Amino acid sequence: MDFSDFELFAQENTSSAAMVKKHLGAELSHTQSGAPLVEGHAVSLSDTQGIVFLAVLKGKGSIGVDAESLSRKPPRGFSDIYEWTDLEAYCKATGENLFRTVKSRPNTADKSVKMTRLELNGCAVSVAVKICE
Repeated sequence: MDFSDFELFAQENTSSAAMVKKHLGAELSHTQSGAPLVEGHAVSLSDTQGIVFLAVLKGKGSIGVDAESLSRKPPRGFSDIYEWTDLEAYCKATGENLFRTVKSRPNTADKSVKMTRLELNGCAVSVAVKICE
């Protein structure tokens, strides 16, 4: 899928490394904290139900993607699964600590971070984009 700030790819029965190789022609590595790292690209990955989601930022900045089955119950304190996927995508894009942020809930209305929600292959998918000028 092609959006104005990012591209989103989804594929069943594959690995994250294979997705990166197929769509970006590059190798996947990881930072010390475990975040995906692809030379020359801002990327984020999520997998659920055997589907790998790859989000690639078109400009400068950072990106986060999270996907969960629509049938999954949200964690305690969340009204729906999209609240959870929004939070995870937001933390991936901003670098905030998920477990610390769960308690304080980030300001996801922050204008420097754009949020997109969609339903794809039975999954709730959230993408957060933080653009750097």
